[in-house]
Amino acid sequence: MLVKAEAGAAPSPSPVPSEARALQSPPPLPANSLAPYEERVANAKSVKVMTSLLGIKLGSSLEHAHEVLDKLCDAAHRPKEEKEEEEAAGERKVLWELSQSPYAFVFVKADGKEKITYVSGFLRPGKEMPFDKVGETKKAPLQDANTIAWDVIRPKQAPFRVIASGQNRKANNIMIFVVKRPSPFKNG
Repeated sequence: MLVKAEAGAAPSPSPVPSEARALQSPPPLPANSLAPYEERVANAKSVKVMTSLLGIKLGSSLEHAHEVLDKLCDAAHRPKEEKEEEEAAGERKVLWELSQSPYAFVFVKADGKEKITYVSGFLRPGKEMPFDKVGETKKAPLQDANTIAWDVIRPKQAPFRVIASGQNRKANNIMIFVVKRPSPFKNG
C-alpha cells in the first residue's frame, strides 16, 4: 500500500514508520517438526551434519578422547574427571579446557564401558559457527534464531541428536549425544 506523498517527495511504501518496521518479527524459520513422520525419518537418515568434535565421535573410547584432547591443553589446565558409580552405571564425565583450538572447552560423558555417549564443545568468542556450517538447516526439525536441532539415524548406530546454540544463528555451543529411549517392553 502506497501513501500519498507531499509535493516533491517520493511515495512511502508503507504507512508504518521505519522504527516500527525495525521491531517487526523476522520471517518464520523453516520448521520440519510439523512435517509428516516419514519425512522426518528420511531427513534424519540423510542429513549432512557434524557428527564429531575435534575427531571425538559418539561410540569412540574415552582413551581416544584423552589422546586427542590432552595434547590441546596446557600444563596448567589438565582434564577434570568425575566418575559416578551409583547413579549412571559407572558413567564418567571429563572436561577439557583447551588452549590450542577454536573450542575453549570440550565436555564428554562416557558409559560404564568407557564409550562416549555425549560430547559438547564451547567455541571461543569470535569463533562462532553459522548453523548452516554445522548441518543442513532445511532438515532440522527444530530451530529458531538461537537454537537448532537435528535428529540423526545412521546404520549400526544408536539414534543421536546434534544441537547447536548461540546468538543470531551462530553456534557458540555444539552438543552431540545418543538419544536414550525407554524400551517399550517390560523386563520379566
